[in-house]
Amino acid sequence: MAEPFAPRFMEAAELNGLLLRSQLKQGADLKVLMFYATAVPIGDPVRSTATDIGKLVGLSTTSASRSIGRLAENGWLQLAYTAVGVKFYRLGTKATGLPSAPGPADDTDAPLATVRQLHAS
Repeated sequence: MAEPFAPRFMEAAELNGLLLRSQLKQGADLKVLMFYATAVPIGDPVRSTATDIGKLVGLSTTSASRSIGRLAENGWLQLAYTAVGVKFYRLGTKATGLPSAPGPADDTDAPLATVRQLHAS
């Protein structure tokens, strides 16, 4: 039986490459990007809110939220899912250099389930 792949964090050389590639001019953006790069294994969503991230990296909620928005808009972060109106992100392809992970489906109008009744013949 094959073993599942173990979660993998970015290694020092990958983090250094990300830092050099990013060329981010806003210190807040760099802090947030580095948080996403080191908080969870590559490909996993960060399950922290902008408020939590801001507290951890020394930014206000507003600054952290704006940085997350800018990073997502420019491909450094990718929307992973939305829960109760809060968006959660993972590193984007621009940050990882890996193919894009599937994003959330736009299913706001989709039914939760389809019920079918079986008739005995």
